[in-house]
Amino acid sequence: MLNYQLLWRPFRALFNKGSNKRRYEHFQHSVTRVTKRLEKGRDTEGIDLWDLVLAQKEGKGLSRGEMDSNASLFMIAGTETTATLVSGMTYLLLKNPMCMKKLMEEIRGSFPSAEDMTMEQLAALPYFAACVKEAFRLYPPVPLGLPRITPEDGSTICGQFVPPKTICMIPQLAMYTHPLNFKNPEQYIPERWLGDARFEEDQRHALQPFSVGSRDCVGKK
Repeated sequence: MLNYQLLWRPFRALFNKGSNKRRYEHFQHSVTRVTKRLEKGRDTEGIDLWDLVLAQKEGKGLSRGEMDSNASLFMIAGTETTATLVSGMTYLLLKNPMCMKKLMEEIRGSFPSAEDMTMEQLAALPYFAACVKEAFRLYPPVPLGLPRITPEDGSTICGQFVPPKTICMIPQLAMYTHPLNFKNPEQYIPERWLGDARFEEDQRHALQPFSVGSRDCVGKK
């Protein structure tokens, strides 16, 4: 029988007073950053995300409270997620030297030197893109679910009626490693994203690390 007290122990720190204090401090840091950005006004040196916020017409833009709340999210989503994925991908490639070898050959065969690399050209490398997708699958920066709320009249999800205004989500890591969605789900196999016949039954559309729809991640591209 599982000892739920032991399972719960690592997560207690997430809910103690110290954790609440750190969350508050992080939010206040975000508020300060928003204040500085608003004082700067429209950026004449280039366009950033806040230029788009400030460009909204009166009454249709974000309130100051909404700016602060979204800035707090941006501070996490725009930093730790990238670092987490890169760390995870590096780990997975080191654990799978054949994949590392293929990736090195593709990159070194495509560019004479590091100075010749551009973001657009790197993104066009098929094996590199497959390695990134497979890293997203096995090492998602957001392992928990991305929440959605059911409409006023409720919704039917997987044949089950869900009442109105109910928050629903599917944990990404569970979805990406479920054998009904992916063959050999625990193995790092970039070829599954390159048309390998062994994985033709994979539910590749299940991989949605940026969420979907009009509320997907603004950093997706």
